[in-house]
Amino acid sequence: MRRVSVALLAAIAAASVLGVVANPVPDATLVSTQPTKTASSKCHPNPTPFVIPSLQQWDGASGKWKLSKTTRIVVDPSYAKGGALDADNTFMANPSNLQQFAAGFQSDIKAVTGIDVEVVVSDKYGKDDIFLTLGADAKDPELNHEGYHLDIGKKGIAIQAVTSRGAFWGTRSLLQMLILADEEGYALPRGHARDYPNYHERKVFQDIARKPIPLTDLREYATLASFYKFNTLHHHYNDNPAVMVKNLMPDWQTKYAAFRLRSDNPTYSMYASNDTSFTKQDIREYQDFVKVRGIDLIPEIDTPAHSLCFTKLHPEWSINNGTARGDWLDLGNQEVWTFLEGLWTEFAGWFDSKEISIGADEYDPTKGDLARSFVNHFHDFFAKNFNKRIRMWGSDVRLPGTVEINSNIHTDHWDFTYSNPLDLIRRGHSISNLNAPDSYMVPRAQAYPDHMDERKIYELWEPWVFDIFDKTNMSRNVSPDEPLLIGGGLATWIDFLSESVTRVELYDRVSHAVGAFGEKLWAGAKGSDRVSYEKWEPLAKKLRENIPGITLRRRPETKGQFVFSYDFEDGAAKDGSENGYDGQLSNGATVVEAGEGHGKAVQLSPNSYITTPLESIAYPYSVGMWVKPSGEQKPNAVLLESGDGRLLISNDTAPTVTFEQDGNKYNTQISLPADKWSHIGFSADGVQTSVFFNMRRQAIVNYYNARWDMLKNETLVVTAPLRTIGSAEGNSFNGLIDGVFVLDRNVYSGEMSFVANHYANALP
Repeated sequence: MRRVSVALLAAIAAASVLGVVANPVPDATLVSTQPTKTASSKCHPNPTPFVIPSLQQWDGASGKWKLSKTTRIVVDPSYAKGGALDADNTFMANPSNLQQFAAGFQSDIKAVTGIDVEVVVSDKYGKDDIFLTLGADAKDPELNHEGYHLDIGKKGIAIQAVTSRGAFWGTRSLLQMLILADEEGYALPRGHARDYPNYHERKVFQDIARKPIPLTDLREYATLASFYKFNTLHHHYNDNPAVMVKNLMPDWQTKYAAFRLRSDNPTYSMYASNDTSFTKQDIREYQDFVKVRGIDLIPEIDTPAHSLCFTKLHPEWSINNGTARGDWLDLGNQEVWTFLEGLWTEFAGWFDSKEISIGADEYDPTKGDLARSFVNHFHDFFAKNFNKRIRMWGSDVRLPGTVEINSNIHTDHWDFTYSNPLDLIRRGHSISNLNAPDSYMVPRAQAYPDHMDERKIYELWEPWVFDIFDKTNMSRNVSPDEPLLIGGGLATWIDFLSESVTRVELYDRVSHAVGAFGEKLWAGAKGSDRVSYEKWEPLAKKLRENIPGITLRRRPETKGQFVFSYDFEDGAAKDGSENGYDGQLSNGATVVEAGEGHGKAVQLSPNSYITTPLESIAYPYSVGMWVKPSGEQKPNAVLLESGDGRLLISNDTAPTVTFEQDGNKYNTQISLPADKWSHIGFSADGVQTSVFFNMRRQAIVNYYNARWDMLKNETLVVTAPLRTIGSAEGNSFNGLIDGVFVLDRNVYSGEMSFVANHYANALP
């Protein structure tokens, strides 16, 4: 076998502001309450530093402040543990304090710069330090609850806010400046910022019912959201396939349905999903995680529609008259009301949030007044029993009737055919803008965006815009200053269930959208003050790719096109690329003389495997290997494996190569002959995954999409598992393996053949 050479790499490359301080800090001279002014700054003021969302006000000084090994994060002892300012002024249901936020910032700085700064509590700080304090004017209508002053000066950096969460948003601006700074010195421009959000609610909504998403992923979504100063996550805990799936009912009891909360009370534990569900302790730990990232969690149990997880077990509770959907709870049945009161009594106490979403969307339009009465009943129920406010999805237009929905109920508007935002405001409802299709992303749905158009959001969308094609039409849009418009956000739905999109592909979609939404939800319409998209996008990309704590990007660092390559000619899994990603022969994996022009190869048995330093790689990529299976293979024998999925030499029902992602299996119909060398490879771009057998493309990974009345196969973008070659779980492929390589780009058949043939002296 031949190691990847410089010549080979070359050949492949050729082929291819002003604020008021109500309570000054102990040394008030160190926290500037006026824009920084110096003689030199008038001549050469530092321009506004780039952050997302952009700073509302900036007054540049001259010179730079540099992060150093002596830098400390200094927390004002008067406010380190929170206290009256947080309690009286925050929107957070369970606010974190300055010291907790400082600890997270410390970890972020280490991840970005490699410098391990110290966190201390003191009323004195030096020129190398970052000082966190409160005391900014709570009566300032712009600073409000989440604004802050950021002073980068000769005497150090100071962040002063109304609340601890406001100070945390200041650390997000500093963190982004460090990511974009010169790595030699991590120098930041001196100047003074006065920054604040224009909208209170800045939300990322996630349908976690129709796709199992582990808590590890949900933590990363929280980290992603807080990086852009989102303050709200909204989780949709129960659902079933999209309502218009062809023939969903009459066989509705056979369809997938999920409820993601698992109580230890046997009355309610029976509804919990077996694939993924969260205990009370899980939810407690998750809320503790998100609160130190400035985020509140709004829970949603969506009834009386979308309730197949309940009607499956209680068909007598469903509306089932031959035309209904089967997932509609029958509000004419008093048992349903009693059950839902008990259900919320069981779960409402799990959540800190001051608001609960009851869903209340897409219900039987012939029962409009009954549904409206249901909403009002639960408004009173939550106020009386839990001192919580409820919110619902906009549904009043599609639920005709004379019963007036209580105006204290907040509405998440999502579609003009279901609610009218102007009518809602006229009746006194506060609203959030999640209007489809601009704020909606539904993978593989076609009726809604599969990927969000980042440029469109950046250039055209605003929280007050409900009709992006006619922004000046005030019969379709509201005033930017409308007090009942509290914000908006991005909603990601999985209408066509888990098999339509992988976990990693889903994160990729969301991560490309949140920056533009965060910009608009915080800074609002700034017109000519905002840089062009052409200038914004490359800096936004650098920030997105360097968020501390994010692993779901699954893009390993590489110095060239080859991420790693193993030819085993040196008797080990030595990486032939420039990256040094050496593998480890484990549990009896042995290098042997393979013959047949292959030189040395690795003999794997069901219990042996090769460990690599990487978890997975997301698109674009290409993976290839030579394999010689023995005549005996266990069912579902593994060629490649990670927490993201597996590449199997066979599946439960056929001896054909199969991809497994998030528990779903995708058969390629390709069989690897026993006792004979074959080459198997696969390559993904952002649209599909091509599978190559003996260097010819033989298949595209598909899944069957039951999308409304257009049932058909559609392509899937696979995340390539790389943690082990073979399996650490005792189910490895049995046979010889050779010439394993990973490229960081997709290839066509000719390139796959070119690379594969340079790993062996002869074709099989």
